[in-house]
Amino acid sequence: MKKYLSGLLLLIVSLSAFAQQGGQSEYRLPNGNVVRPEQLDSVNKAWGGHGYLLKHDKTTAGVINVSPVTDEFLRQQAGNQSKLNTMLNKAAPDFILSDLKGKKWRLSSLKGKTVVLNFWFTTCPPCIQEMPELNKLTETYKGGGVVFLGLGRDDAATIKSFLKTHPFRYTLLENADSAGALYQVSSYPTSMVIDPKGIIRFIQIGGKSIRNQIADAINKSST
Repeated sequence: MKKYLSGLLLLIVSLSAFAQQGGQSEYRLPNGNVVRPEQLDSVNKAWGGHGYLLKHDKTTAGVINVSPVTDEFLRQQAGNQSKLNTMLNKAAPDFILSDLKGKKWRLSSLKGKTVVLNFWFTTCPPCIQEMPELNKLTETYKGGGVVFLGLGRDDAATIKSFLKTHPFRYTLLENADSAGALYQVSSYPTSMVIDPKGIIRFIQIGGKSIRNQIADAINKSST
């Protein structure tokens, strides 16, 4: 359990930084009180310093619900990672999804290339937080036989609107929940690396050093 708590605390730091950069959202505590982004660290300390969770309110635009980390959440995260780990070193399930221009992408047609997948959605703070690092990856491996696919849960119109303020240089595919189910994804963001033979060689739920981890997996998959 300590392993997952440690990883979560690193994520909380990123979320806090993201919150402080945003400034447009309303951060609401379980008791209904609203706090400013710069107050989140104090809230975390008052809750025992174990971290907090940020979740967009689906019913109210611009509202982010803040809650303390619980043992139940940690157990759930451990279970999610265990499910994902069952996919390692196995053939990647095939899928067909459309990009933002309507072009169809079939995973099995990309055999012979290393494929990097990122499962995400537009109102996911840690997804947004890691995008600059993922964008650097696309530049590093530009023209190098690596395909970067962002599998978004949102539709094309929502993603296009999002891109006006948050550039994401992966090839973005819409309405990807069906593929997420195939890959046992229930936590976001989740990244995977598939080798040229179509075998999943790397899986990670977010993470502070995600760019280096993916780069290492890409390099290993091509040797």
